[in-house]
Amino acid sequence: MTQLLAACTAVIILVATAVSQDAAQAPIQVPPNSSPTRLVRRVAPVYPPLARQARIQGTVVLSIVINKDGEVRDPRLVSGHPMLAPAAIEAVRQWKYEPFKSDDRPVEVETIVRVGFRMPEGSEISGPRAARPDSPQPVDIPELVRVSMGVMQGLLDHRVDPEYPTDAKEKHIEGTVVLNVDIDNEGEVARVELVSGHPQLAAAAMDAVLQWKYRPFVLNGEAVAVETTVPAKFALAGE
Repeated sequence: MTQLLAACTAVIILVATAVSQDAAQAPIQVPPNSSPTRLVRRVAPVYPPLARQARIQGTVVLSIVINKDGEVRDPRLVSGHPMLAPAAIEAVRQWKYEPFKSDDRPVEVETIVRVGFRMPEGSEISGPRAARPDSPQPVDIPELVRVSMGVMQGLLDHRVDPEYPTDAKEKHIEGTVVLNVDIDNEGEVARVELVSGHPQLAAAAMDAVLQWKYRPFVLNGEAVAVETTVPAKFALAGE
């Protein structure tokens, strides 16, 4: 009986130790702007045919875990159109990162990634913003004119305030989300990129800013596409 009791006690200790180690090895949270620098293989999503026919476009935001080998696991949808989400998830599963390290040892991390889907506009797109009709998204848009935040705030015609995420409210999460924003020559927000901010606030900020509308920025008598910085502040009432 004594030996049986000792054996059971040993098993309980081993299980408790394993559970404790698992808890200690939970993925480390890293800001979204730190993961792109470690991305060594990016697979572009295949634009879903039905979404293309319906001219559905936008950004899919995913929460992912990057394991110790730099491989993606457990991609979960944070926000985005349901017709675009499966293609984004399938693509991101194939991404590969340089492993993250803590104390020179590989660790698992959790972060936020964004996958953009934009329909080519044919003859309406020209110059450096052009894309092949069959080009998969996301599309890189280089050579934009950089304009200060203050100047573009003066050109803002239509602003949509972000909805405070319920989970963030319950956890009393506050702060400012800073976005890098591309605005086309008609004043439409073409793309948003997270610079800094809490992951649980980022998606709401990006979704709101994508609906903003500006008066075109004119340079040398011609409306041009620009990039600027946009801050979105989240503060709980009375605090």
